[in-house]
Amino acid sequence: MKGPMTSAASPRVSTALEDNEMPAVRSNLALSERARKVMPGGHLSPSRDLGFPYAFVRANGPYLYDADGNEHVDYHCAFGANVLGHCHPAIRSRVAEVAERIDLIGAGVLDLEVEASEALVRCIPCAEQVAFCSSGSEATYHALRLARAVTGATQIIKFQGGYHGWHDYVAMNGQSSRQAIGRYDPMSAGMLFDAARHTTVLPYNDQQAVEAHLKGHRGEVAAIIVEPIAHNMGSVIATNSFLCDLRRLATEHGVVLIFDEVITGFRHALGGYQSIAGVTPDLATFGKAVSTGYPVGVVAGRRELMERVGRAGEGAVFMGGTFNGTPSTLAAILATIEELSKEDTYPKLFALGDHLRRELDAIVRRIGLPAQSAGFGSVWLLYFFEGGYSCYEDLLRNDNDLDAEFRRRLVEARCIFQPLPLKRLYLSTSHDQAIIDRTLDMIETILRQLSSRYRRTA
Repeated sequence: MKGPMTSAASPRVSTALEDNEMPAVRSNLALSERARKVMPGGHLSPSRDLGFPYAFVRANGPYLYDADGNEHVDYHCAFGANVLGHCHPAIRSRVAEVAERIDLIGAGVLDLEVEASEALVRCIPCAEQVAFCSSGSEATYHALRLARAVTGATQIIKFQGGYHGWHDYVAMNGQSSRQAIGRYDPMSAGMLFDAARHTTVLPYNDQQAVEAHLKGHRGEVAAIIVEPIAHNMGSVIATNSFLCDLRRLATEHGVVLIFDEVITGFRHALGGYQSIAGVTPDLATFGKAVSTGYPVGVVAGRRELMERVGRAGEGAVFMGGTFNGTPSTLAAILATIEELSKEDTYPKLFALGDHLRRELDAIVRRIGLPAQSAGFGSVWLLYFFEGGYSCYEDLLRNDNDLDAEFRRRLVEARCIFQPLPLKRLYLSTSHDQAIIDRTLDMIETILRQLSSRYRRTA
């Protein structure tokens, strides 16, 4: 019998290992070189470029392990997703258990969808109903679309320095230069100005600016979207009066108030920062930490708003997606809530964060370096300037060159940070004081080395 027919025009498909071919070398350098050939820039995002050819092959608790067998302490925590640390046994066990009985369905309703939704509604103050998607960016996109649908208005208010995802309506005026503040500052080439022109950017913690804009554009504003702690500019905490006034102004002007809790949600409290501040938005978006790193976005809010998503016909708001409510993610959400509900979880995280920030301040005082710790709960970083701050404009005093070199040296010493100035760092429940104190010793050594250079060039 003849073999299968082949066409001369058909390309030959190679396998991972050809006959008699040796396995590819798996080292940091080799994997990084292979990545550059097949991935744009050699990574999935410029923000993931650590400046060193680290290729990670394993993670556990507070540690990452690279292809050369080196151990790294992780203060990146997958952009904050891993509140419980890497490969937490309770999460792994629940996900594996669910994988034995069900996978992606895409029809009807799953028992896990009901259970996860009920658990989230119990946790989150603003949540009477929830809807799932696959990322935080998707969640903010859907929340803004929903706000436009229910108000009939088109404008959005966001704040300078805030990041609410990759979509054209909000991907602007993040880490802007001084010259770019006050004008349209897109975060990407290829963005549509026709979409972005509907978004107004105002200073964070400035309720007077919000009130003036709403009064000058009555009936035109659909939503105010805000991080209740602006962790995308490091860590700038909203004043209670700012959040309370946003709530009041949104109600008075018929505007939907959206808290972007993609970072703060579950990292600082199961109910999000809204449960700490005592201010309840109309809608809130979650992601990252809700499932300890499994891909998810959540839109939570008042029933009369959310029901627009669940109906068909005129006035309905479409929110589809094959991977909305993936069983593995739902299992991870349920296990995450169980773990974070334990009595000692958040007290431990806050105690570790307080200890770290207190010791950082002691270090910079001993060295005489103009710097200060910042953060809240398990989020931390150093600002390389002195004095108060309440908005992004205040952070322009940061010595970005010194900040970047500080981070570069710590990454070189196998402490994994976000490598960009003003970016926040994280702790997880798997970190302990001994790990933190070893890192603090390293930080003091590096800052002492940098301080002499700073004094020569200042």
